[in-house]
Amino acid sequence: MARLSTFCVLLVAILFENCYAEIPTALTCSVKEEDKIDPALREITYDVGDGPQTTMVYVEPDVASFYQLEDPPSTTKVTPKFNGFQGKFINLSPKTVSLYWEDREGGTMHLMRMHKPFTASGTATFPAHRFYFTEPNKPEERLIFLEVKDYPNNLYVYDPLTVPNDPVQTEKNLLALSEKERALYDKWRKTIIFNDYYFNATGRSYLANYLRRPPTHHLWRADYFGQEHWATTRQTHFVENPPQSELAKITMQGKVRKMADSDPVQLAQYRDPSKQILNMTLKVLSCAPRVFEISDFLSPVEVEHILQIAGAHDLRLSATGDGDGSPSEDTRRTRTSFNTWVPREESPIIDAIYRRAADLQRVDESLMRIRDLDERPDVPSRRSLAEHLQLVHYEVGQEYTAHHDFGFSRIEEDNQAARFSTLLLYLNDDVEGGATTFPRFVNGHTFHKLEVKPKAGKAVLFYSQLPDGNMDDYSHHAAEPVRKGEKWLMNLWFWDPIYEK
Repeated sequence: MARLSTFCVLLVAILFENCYAEIPTALTCSVKEEDKIDPALREITYDVGDGPQTTMVYVEPDVASFYQLEDPPSTTKVTPKFNGFQGKFINLSPKTVSLYWEDREGGTMHLMRMHKPFTASGTATFPAHRFYFTEPNKPEERLIFLEVKDYPNNLYVYDPLTVPNDPVQTEKNLLALSEKERALYDKWRKTIIFNDYYFNATGRSYLANYLRRPPTHHLWRADYFGQEHWATTRQTHFVENPPQSELAKITMQGKVRKMADSDPVQLAQYRDPSKQILNMTLKVLSCAPRVFEISDFLSPVEVEHILQIAGAHDLRLSATGDGDGSPSEDTRRTRTSFNTWVPREESPIIDAIYRRAADLQRVDESLMRIRDLDERPDVPSRRSLAEHLQLVHYEVGQEYTAHHDFGFSRIEEDNQAARFSTLLLYLNDDVEGGATTFPRFVNGHTFHKLEVKPKAGKAVLFYSQLPDGNMDDYSHHAAEPVRKGEKWLMNLWFWDPIYEK
């Protein structure tokens, strides 16, 4: 029971700290005492070779519970029309191998990536997709054929060391490994064994590595469609454009940027004079994945400021990410937009947007910038946990097909750093098409995708992680093709427990 107790105490401390202790006392949110531990967490007992242990896992609630504002249309969830999901491919070999995708039987082989020993990668995939691990850059020298099964079979493993029904030869193969290689192999075997327990208890694959801690940040509950939460911020809207002389880039770093409750907000004379506090309402659009809509997160003046920044930056063809979260060449043209990156220090208005986003997500704003050595010593890195804002532009016909924002950590990484949340900020609505869609959202009334239409100033928040620390495969989302006009938006990605690439 020690692991269970540690998990529960840690989860309560995390939620209490991030909703109250690190937020200015003048600010409030709708989180209640009873909301601190997610009711969908369940205890399981498992054994990965170290004896029986217990932990908490997230078990998806019954779909009927998602309809508290109306009669549930069904007691069972609808199978979505879109049947793709995240495939995780694991190389349990001490050698470097190549992962290829074959577009049809006997068809063209596409190199997905090179796999170093004991590494994993991920890609969006579909049932009956065909993959091969091969000798490096030699698609004809195939080591194993992996045909993708139906969801939730997410894990596909190449393990030449374990010989089925031959423990003697298996042990000989393992004895040939170095001490470091054997440690990596054993970690992967524990992950795969734990996946079986997790799968049986939750109906999902375990996409993290054994055993990932629960998120260290606040996770808004999404119990039913239309549920509303609220949070307040001192970062009220800009309603007038400050002169260019007031918009210089921020050069200060560290705790000198921290604001006390009594400190005036920056450039207050250009903000809404009728408000000292801005109330932000989060409305649940989806319970699984957790998706929230926040109307009027940005003011028209703030949108205009961002678009002015866009005109001064060089937008380049967007890249996708590979399994470890780093950008890679998009050989299948899944993303056809243009983007650039805008740091928090770009201007006082951009800084205010980051601070507002921190209050929305109930986290300390210092986690979204570089910190001093004695500032938040509980965080194992001084680096910002938030990425630069990604400013994205879509022209007619451009899109980003269904994908995930999270990547996979190396098996030796104890922190297992990964994207935790995505905050989408829409900058225009004079566009046809271009909706953000969630093709696998769990519901009981339609097999069609959840569609969020662009509206200037609106924000959408969704999470890539579950309350137990696993990655949320249902966070699959897409930017639909623009049919007429153009689409502008910004992405703000926030990591847990640290930002690491």
